[in-house]
Amino acid sequence: MAAASAPIAMREALTLPSIGISPQFITFTHVTMESDKYICVRETAPQNSIVIVDMNMPNQPLRRPITADSALMNPNSKILALKGESEPVKMFERTANLANNQIINYRCDPSEKWLVLIGIAPGAPERPQLVKGNMQLFSVEQQRSQALEAHAAAFAQFKVPGNENPSTLISFATKTLNAGQITSKLHIIELGAQPGKPSFTKKQADLFFPPDFADDFPVAMQISHKYSLIYVITKLGLLFVYDLDTATAVYRNRISPDPIFLTAEASSLGGFYAINRRGQVLLATVNEQTIVPFVSGQLNNLELAVNLAKRGNLPGAENLANSKVVQRFQELFAQTKYKEAAELAAESPQGILRTPDTVAKFQSVPVQSGQTPPLLQYFGTLLTRGKLNAFESLELSRLVVNQNKKNLLENWLAEDKLECSEELGDLVKVGYTPDYLFLLQTILRTDPQGAVNFALMMSQMEGGCPVDYNTITDLFLQRNLIREATAFLLDVLKPNLPEHAFLQTKVLEINLVTFPNVADAILANGIEDPDIHFKYIEAAARTGQIKEVERVTRESNFYDPEKTKNFLMEAKLPDARPLINVCDRFGFVPDLTHYLYSNNMLRYIEGYVQKVNPGNAPLVVGQLLDDECPEDFIKGLILSVRSLLPVEPLVEECEKRNRLRLLTQFLEHLVSEGSQDVHVHNALAIKADPSRVMDYINRLDNFDGPAVGEVAVEAQLYEEAFAIFKKFNLNVQAVNVLLDNIRSIERAVEFAFRVEEDAVWSQVAKAQLREGLVSDAIESFIRADDATEFLDVIRAAEGADVYHDLVRYLLMVRQKAKEPKVDSELIYAYAKIDRLADIEEFILMPNVANLQNVGDRLYDEALYEAAKIIFAFISNWAKLASTLVKLKQFQGAVDAARKANSAKTWKEVCFACVDAEEFRLAQICGLNIIVQVDDLEEVSEYYQNRGCFNELISLMESGLGLERAHMGIFTELGVLYARYRPEKLMEHIKLFSTRLNIPKLIRACDEQQHWQELTYLYIQYDEFDNAATTIMNHSPEAWDHMQFKDVAVKVANVELYYKAVHFYLQEHPDLINDLLNVLALRVDHTRVVDIMRKAGHLRLVKPYMVAVQSNNVSAVNEALNEIYVEEEDYDRLRESIDMHDNFDQIGLAQKIEKHELLEMRRVAAYIYKKAGRWKQSIALSKKDNLYKDAMETASQSGDREFAEELLVYFIEQGKKECFASCLFVCYDLIRVDVALELAWMNNMIDFAFPYLLQVVVVWSLCAFNNYMFEICINGFLGKVDELVKYKIEAQNEVKAKEKEEKDVIAQQNMYAQLLPLALPAPPMPGMGGPGMGGGFAPPPPMGGMGMPPMPPFGMPPMGSSY
Repeated sequence: MAAASAPIAMREALTLPSIGISPQFITFTHVTMESDKYICVRETAPQNSIVIVDMNMPNQPLRRPITADSALMNPNSKILALKGESEPVKMFERTANLANNQIINYRCDPSEKWLVLIGIAPGAPERPQLVKGNMQLFSVEQQRSQALEAHAAAFAQFKVPGNENPSTLISFATKTLNAGQITSKLHIIELGAQPGKPSFTKKQADLFFPPDFADDFPVAMQISHKYSLIYVITKLGLLFVYDLDTATAVYRNRISPDPIFLTAEASSLGGFYAINRRGQVLLATVNEQTIVPFVSGQLNNLELAVNLAKRGNLPGAENLANSKVVQRFQELFAQTKYKEAAELAAESPQGILRTPDTVAKFQSVPVQSGQTPPLLQYFGTLLTRGKLNAFESLELSRLVVNQNKKNLLENWLAEDKLECSEELGDLVKVGYTPDYLFLLQTILRTDPQGAVNFALMMSQMEGGCPVDYNTITDLFLQRNLIREATAFLLDVLKPNLPEHAFLQTKVLEINLVTFPNVADAILANGIEDPDIHFKYIEAAARTGQIKEVERVTRESNFYDPEKTKNFLMEAKLPDARPLINVCDRFGFVPDLTHYLYSNNMLRYIEGYVQKVNPGNAPLVVGQLLDDECPEDFIKGLILSVRSLLPVEPLVEECEKRNRLRLLTQFLEHLVSEGSQDVHVHNALAIKADPSRVMDYINRLDNFDGPAVGEVAVEAQLYEEAFAIFKKFNLNVQAVNVLLDNIRSIERAVEFAFRVEEDAVWSQVAKAQLREGLVSDAIESFIRADDATEFLDVIRAAEGADVYHDLVRYLLMVRQKAKEPKVDSELIYAYAKIDRLADIEEFILMPNVANLQNVGDRLYDEALYEAAKIIFAFISNWAKLASTLVKLKQFQGAVDAARKANSAKTWKEVCFACVDAEEFRLAQICGLNIIVQVDDLEEVSEYYQNRGCFNELISLMESGLGLERAHMGIFTELGVLYARYRPEKLMEHIKLFSTRLNIPKLIRACDEQQHWQELTYLYIQYDEFDNAATTIMNHSPEAWDHMQFKDVAVKVANVELYYKAVHFYLQEHPDLINDLLNVLALRVDHTRVVDIMRKAGHLRLVKPYMVAVQSNNVSAVNEALNEIYVEEEDYDRLRESIDMHDNFDQIGLAQKIEKHELLEMRRVAAYIYKKAGRWKQSIALSKKDNLYKDAMETASQSGDREFAEELLVYFIEQGKKECFASCLFVCYDLIRVDVALELAWMNNMIDFAFPYLLQVVVVWSLCAFNNYMFEICINGFLGKVDELVKYKIEAQNEVKAKEKEEKDVIAQQNMYAQLLPLALPAPPMPGMGGPGMGGGFAPPPPMGGMGMPPMPPFGMPPMGSSY
């Protein structure tokens, strides 16, 4: 796609290397960009500095010498935040998914209620190149975090239709690998949805990566709040653009060939900045002319195109939107949704609905009492979105004026919400501003001077002149009022501001033609102001006043020469004299020549050279040669000046350009005229014809010998130069020619013997020295009695090792000068030739030698005996000790070190004694060293590197008793014990634990694997985590149960608790419960149970689980229940179920409902009952013949259906006693008619009789009990007879014989125990029970526990009459 038609425009805003940023600092760790205002770069070489790049002035970076770990610029103001040693404020703990991640982004939403942290980590082992992204979303209000997989995220504010408050959205991009498949998604969700308000619907979309970018991943996300677009930027430079509202893909392209590591929102432009590794700062913006056509055409998404046009007021959707928007507007209007219609009109693309017709429609709507007029709703909506157009401003103003609320208009005008017009001004007259231009024109017609005064009054108004000065001036000039215009300008231009330069020139122009004297006066008043002089020249040139230009350029000393020259060249005046004046006076002759020659003004060149300044002719000739002017013109120009022309600069100009032959005719002409000018002779006789020089030397005597000799040397005529210098007795120059040019030292020596001049011998000596003839040079210097070059002589003599000659030379030099260098070198020379007695004698004599430097030099060159003499003489005990060490004189070295008393000297002597196995002397030195903390380790390493372990330990043990003994000695001795005497280590640690550097000794014990001692040190240092780890990792030596329990309760890392559990499980399972009891308040019981379950030793920690079951932890409950089931301990199981309900009840019930043990199955039924699964509980009890349990469950269920089904079951099974018991237990649930019907049909009236007696007793307590009882009994019995008759007829096919009852005797015994002494009363007729009529309620229950009081008569014991 062509860049011009792409919906996103890219351009390079800046390159960091172009402003001096080194590529090594263009990285994520060195560059930050928090907004579109500033870029901050942290440099660490060549020095630490912070570079701040203001994006408004990117080519003027601000560099400050600041050292910091990281640096950020405030997004809005020029405030720099640095990370140094101060601790930041912690907002939250990282979630586990961000462990070992590189953090690449941290953001918060505008309300600062939501925070998001982004990190990246290496990918999965099967595809490590696909980087994994992790995200932590944190709620500040709720103080909760959520961990997600994401590479990039951003917050946005979005207004959901129908919700006046904006919603907070988060968008995040993911790229994950699942089962070998890569999934790339963009998610948009709302955070903290507002209760009772419309919310944002969660959106997601795919991110389509090309095949070549399979391992690419998002690194940044920016959201354009201006256009509601999401920008997703990947590391390899891909850009994905999505719509925030719908998550629709808009655009995808590669925007950078280099990896992108940083982005920032360009909020004012609706785009973003991106920085890549090359240092390009790229700016991405929405192409407002093409994005809407692109979405409608390329994507064929008309709805999105219209929405984009509405959001950003973008062109391109007029034809698309007109019909759709107008249609929607009309629909809203027809539905009387005026607020929505007003919002649609205000947001219509390009304002297509903001017309007089729309205003008229709102005006036509009747105003309802107590409601805001729709027209005001419309205008209010427009005001919140920007400025009203002229028609809207006028109509709104009419409404406000009619309501006498002009203060609103003043506010809107001040806020620039209204478009001003004449009609609006006539209507409101608010903040009236006079038409000053019209007033000025009116005054000009009748009173010019009054107009001047009025104009000056305007210029002094607060806030500035309402009419431009130039416009006022033109009004005066249009009426030829030049004096008035001048008077006005001279007054207002007094501040002499730069922005008034044009007017300053103008006032001069208008007066130069009409009133020159006024112009001169203006110039005179600004006599020292360069700008005034220049503007005068400028004005005179523009008005054709060439003579004035020529005069001012000639006479004035105050104009700017460069500025004036450039102006005159650009003006191209027909007369070049003004330009000649400027260039001649201020040294612009080459520029003048080039200008005149380029413009074919050759006569002015001739006039300048011949009449104005012949002395500048060489410069003119040089420039003409540069401009490739014809030689004939140049030769003619030179000859026209002749003797007025300076020869030397002319020769230089021609010689620089290798055009000296051009002057041959001119020079010969001067010679023929008898010129004695040395420059003429030099140029023609030497430079032009070298073969005739010797003849001139021999024939001429009045020439300048030194000058001609130098010229001869320059022309490489060396023999001629030697002859000239010799002829004029310039012996030094002559010998220099022999030495430097002819390069003959032999001839120079011969010449020196001939003339016998010290200066000549000096030159010869220097040449000999340069050639390496050191002895000859020294001899020549002595002949010359020259001590000036002693430094070079000394250097050369040392290089040639001619110290005997050097001694002779230095003794000569000492007679002439008192130089420390000379005396020092003399001592050194004595030492080199082993004249030690001379050294002792010399240093006792007055001298200026730098003995310290000499001694150091002798020492460095191993001349130790001589150095010993020097150091002893100057009492430099430290160096003397070093020297004696070199001489193996150790006792003397120790004595000298004692006098020096410096750590460096003690160490040097000590180490030398160690190397020489003089351990007694070494210990003397060592005791003076180890009291210094900084030197202790060095001594120890030196001993150890040479295997002197016992001697070192002896030294340290001796050091313990010193007054200045410090922690380092105790610690180092402990380290030595750890390495070489482990049997003494623990005793040492316990004795001196308070005087040890425990961390250092910990490292030593760890290296040497002394685990028991290491554990002890960790405990002493309160590093209980490490102590516990050491004990577990090295238990054979370090473990002690009581000690480990004490350590375990003090560790900070909770993971160690569980590691301890594993450890005890593997090595000390018999003590694991003791450990767990100690850790009970600190461990996660669920995790402990999981560990034991996975290990298959759950029963091992049963005592521990019993102890902690009171916490009602699900895992513990289930584990214990599982153990009780396996042990068939149903009593403990039932107790656990009753007391601790946090477990999978149904799962346990299902597990044991088929258990072979009856009591276990009974527990299963009990669990079902507790869980409210009445049917399963009853079924399980019936299956196991636990009829009492079944009856109690049915009763507790409160469900009539279960109770009555149980009655039927007992009838079917022939369990008559159970039938009677069930009537008692389920008394409150069973309906009387059902009970009597079942009893009648199955011939169990006798068994139901106790139940019926109880019913009668209860009914007898009611007011009309007899009457009602008779009615109920008679009516009910009649119904029963009919029902029984019907069912008998319907059951003709029923089996004649029912199944024999099983275990009758056993069941009868059990039933006898289940039957109650009396039954509770059934419901009274009329109580609303089904099947019963009547309209009155029974009396309230009597007695306690929900049971009616027992009647005076009882029930015969069961089994006596059945």
